[in-house]
Amino acid sequence: MNPAQRVAKILLVVALCMAQSLVAYSIMNKCHVHVINGFSGTDETLEAHCKSKDDDLGLRYVPVHGEFNWTFHTDIFSRTRFSCHMWWSGGEKYLDVFWVNDKFLTEECGGNNCHWMSQNDGVYLFNDKHKEYRLKYKWEPWHKRI
Repeated sequence: MNPAQRVAKILLVVALCMAQSLVAYSIMNKCHVHVINGFSGTDETLEAHCKSKDDDLGLRYVPVHGEFNWTFHTDIFSRTRFSCHMWWSGGEKYLDVFWVNDKFLTEECGGNNCHWMSQNDGVYLFNDKHKEYRLKYKWEPWHKRI
C-alpha cells in the first residue's frame, strides 16, 4: 500500500467515526424547549410562534404560569435551530431558543433542556450552571407593520 492510499484510508476512518458520533448524538439525545409565561401582576397571555427550518410549530397562546414545550432530535449534522417570535402588549422579541453549540447547551441550557420564561421586562433563560433564570433579551417596542 502506497502512502497516498494509507492517508486516504485514515481519512475515511476519521470521516466514518465523525459521522457515527453525529448520528449517535442526533438519535440518542432528545432535546426539549420550554416557553413559559412568567408575567407578574397581569393575566396577559404570551403569544409565541416557534419554528425551525423544517418544522413550524404554529402560533401558541400561553396563559400566565402556563407553558408551551416540544421535544425533538437534532439533525445528523447538528444544524438544528429553533427560533420564536414572542409578543404581548409590553413588546415583542425574535429570538433563537435552541441551537447546537457546546457552550450554550452545557452552560446555559443544562444539556438539551432549555427553559425560556417571559417576564415583564424581557425574556429569561434558565442558566443550569448557576441554577437561576437570567435576563437574556429585553422586550423591543412593537414594530410598525404594513
